[in-house]
Amino acid sequence: MSGIAPMFPNEKPEHPYLQQSYGGKVFGNFASLFCGGCGYGIIGQIFTRIFEDEKLDPKLHPTVIGIGCYSQIMLLVHEAAQKVLALHGRAPAVATGMKMANPKMKPIVFSGDGDCLGIGGNHFIHICRRNVDCLIMIFNNSIYAMTGGQGAPTTLYGAKSTTTPYTMFENRTDGVKLALAAGAPYVARTTVAHPRTLMKYFRKALRHKGTSVIEIITPCVTYFGRKNLSNLGEEYKGEKGEKMDTGGKMIDWIKRNSVRINQAKFMTDEELFNKYIIGEFRYEPKPEYSDEYAKIQKIAMGGK
Repeated sequence: MSGIAPMFPNEKPEHPYLQQSYGGKVFGNFASLFCGGCGYGIIGQIFTRIFEDEKLDPKLHPTVIGIGCYSQIMLLVHEAAQKVLALHGRAPAVATGMKMANPKMKPIVFSGDGDCLGIGGNHFIHICRRNVDCLIMIFNNSIYAMTGGQGAPTTLYGAKSTTTPYTMFENRTDGVKLALAAGAPYVARTTVAHPRTLMKYFRKALRHKGTSVIEIITPCVTYFGRKNLSNLGEEYKGEKGEKMDTGGKMIDWIKRNSVRINQAKFMTDEELFNKYIIGEFRYEPKPEYSDEYAKIQKIAMGGK
């Protein structure tokens, strides 16, 4: 069993949610397959905490997991959660099928920035457009980390990666703007450096009927941090940056590069370049897809 995942000494006092995670239930200990400093562990622990505290029904809140490094999060999420591993980029399509088969469900989708905004961009657009009642969490680590650290649609300008060793020159995709343009009624962005805010948005999304999108900025030390300096995007200031080769350095970098939405209103495009604007961008009621489809069914069956 110990060869399945790294085992660590139990905390004293023991972590209150340890036994609720799948790994904790199976091994009686904390288990993780993520690199040191990865932010996915934070997300997994928060998910398990909310799942337990809110007493979510696992049959009504299936977890649909896309393809990426984060696919290994199954060890950390709640042991009772129904977990489905989807094809690369197809998690929104699977969630749509679940919701239409049983409208009482509210699927929770885990998707990476490459998975959701790259190969799965088309599926993401249409689940937002249709307003299918589900929660989509986009884990944005700015890189294709599972396949070797290639540049992703979200890689920041000037960043180095396996496929952009002389710096990224493409414009990056903004997941929040894409979700807003596609019509998602609840859209927010936060980071793993703001865990309490993430918990607040998570709870709010669970209570919102419709497509909820939460983009979460998270560090990848192995393929992003170790290739880039802490003054990424600010080299023109003449500051000497240091390699972001630890989780702590990357968390600090994420904090420094995060701008709250109310502050961003008073900043220029130049000042916001390569920054992450965090906050809630939209929260409004809107007809939900399965509800509207049920009305069409009734009409088709002879009802008024």
